[in-house]
Amino acid sequence: MSEIVVYAQITKNGLNTETAELVTAAQEVAKVSGETITVLAADDQAPSYEDALKLDGVSDVILLHTVGIGEMQTDVLSKVIADVITSHDVSTILAPSEHQARALLSRIAVKLDAGMTAACKELKPEAVDGKVVVHQIKSSFGSQGLVTCDITTKPAIITLIPGSYEAAPQTGTPKIQVIEKENLTSALEVLDFEESQSAGNLLGAKRVVCVGKGAIEGENFSLAKSYAQKINAAFAGSRPMADQHWIDFEAQIGESGTVIRPEACLICGVSGAIQFTEGIKGDPLVIAINKDPKAPIFGFADYKVVADMKDILPELLAAADQK
Repeated sequence: MSEIVVYAQITKNGLNTETAELVTAAQEVAKVSGETITVLAADDQAPSYEDALKLDGVSDVILLHTVGIGEMQTDVLSKVIADVITSHDVSTILAPSEHQARALLSRIAVKLDAGMTAACKELKPEAVDGKVVVHQIKSSFGSQGLVTCDITTKPAIITLIPGSYEAAPQTGTPKIQVIEKENLTSALEVLDFEESQSAGNLLGAKRVVCVGKGAIEGENFSLAKSYAQKINAAFAGSRPMADQHWIDFEAQIGESGTVIRPEACLICGVSGAIQFTEGIKGDPLVIAINKDPKAPIFGFADYKVVADMKDILPELLAAADQK
């Protein structure tokens, strides 16, 4: 029987929490195709995540213990994963739409001569002429519309943006297989990891202060960053801020950046194009500051402040000092 493979990404911060969401997406496809679901992880620490990958609906878990090889060494990881895929009858590979995962899966796609669709929002499997086609729904035309993509090759490689599906519960009883991969060498040498300049882990942050082009004026940027530090919030920005090197690329919010699920988000000087707002999921409290009363961000925000941030941020800092 053919399989759907869910790639479980492991980073220096642990297992990607989107893995459980990908399993739910795989279950939706399996309802139509009748296939089994296999979770596959490849990392120097892969065996330690055996219990975390016992997700409901998963038949098998394959842990590739790549001794001495970690997440950044995608030249080696892509080869060992591609070898496993070719030894199984795999129809679809699902992976998180995260920068490092996409880099890895792109290499795998080349090795397998497979089609790949990135940053999908939804999967719609359909039986057509005795075959199952997985339609992939994603944004296009600058996120102004949705398109449906079909991959005609096998396997089809698909990355999904966070929040697309509910997380599968950790109640499964899959068969676990640990495969030792020793004596591996990579052309990529990891010298060190450097903490991002953004305040805290953006993916897990409960509070986020985000700035747009309006923060370039005067002391706006430093004021916003100071306020984020004062309230222990992650500091992020829109794509123009990353393009102009005001923030790290990893701190960019949006479809082409990081998708966040905070409890509260203060957005300063961001116009509010859909490319940006698609990067904020869940149901956070959103407060927007913009001096343009017609800014699209006000249609997204819960609270709207029509003002220049240079007049508001000092007041917020003073209020934070009093607590």
